Amino acid sequence: MQVSTISGRRFQHRVMTHGRGESPPVLMLHGFLGDMFSWQYCVVPLARQGRVVALDLPAHGQCAQAWSGGLDGLTDWLEDALDALQLSRCHILAHSFGAWIALQAALRFSDRIASLSLVACAGLDRHFNFPLLRDALQVDEPAAALRYAQMLAGRSCDSVPRLARHHLEQLADAPRRSMLLSMLEDMIAAVASQASSRLDWERLTVPVRFFWSRNDRIVPMPDRLALPAQPDLMLNDEGGHVPHILVPTWLTAGVSDFLDSLQRQTA
Repeated sequence: MQVSTISGRRFQHRVMTHGRGESPPVLMLHGFLGDMFSWQYCVVPLARQGRVVALDLPAHGQCAQAWSGGLDGLTDWLEDALDALQLSRCHILAHSFGAWIALQAALRFSDRIASLSLVACAGLDRHFNFPLLRDALQVDEPAAALRYAQMLAGRSCDSVPRLARHHLEQLADAPRRSMLLSMLEDMIAAVASQASSRLDWERLTVPVRFFWSRNDRIVPMPDRLALPAQPDLMLNDEGGHVPHILVPTWLTAGVSDFLDSLQRQTA
């Protein structure tokens, strides 16, 4: 795997790449309070499909820069990243808040997105545990971090202490914590403004597969009215809010199957 920083027209981007191939690569977007290394268990299996690229969202991971323009600014950030990576088209695998950004991007510049694999997609309805995320941004000691990690996992498991350590590391920098709080408030305002009008899925021209865990306590699966009429949906019982960390084999198998099916359709 190669990690580097690339400069776009408007932003700098922290990028991890792995694999080769001429077909459109898989671009990975992590969720709120994650980073590009959240995908570490998925990168190698999906690189069998071709090139894999993961990004740090602004204010996350090793990307300490702020962003502007609220959620629209994050869609601009993603378009700038595609330009900087010289990706005319890509598949996107995205988690939680990253999935929401990817979905908005697909509505804005669908010609550059070959498919969407959305994991625990935030923002489809009000079923979003904002109070927990607000509390998570105030965490400053190990016991509280462990409680938050337990909620992420949805169960006791060996990954909980590691998730807790990562959370404390993310919040150790006060300016970053402030940026993350601002990002969270933007998310809350956007969900409130969209709550009265559900997404018109007929506007989305990009193939999409949803992935959810039944025990997700952060972004529970929305009601059927918030999803397409006949959603392509895969469910698991053990992944909590982070199936890419807890059940990566299940997730990568589902994504690979989805991409293979799209390739067969175009062959």
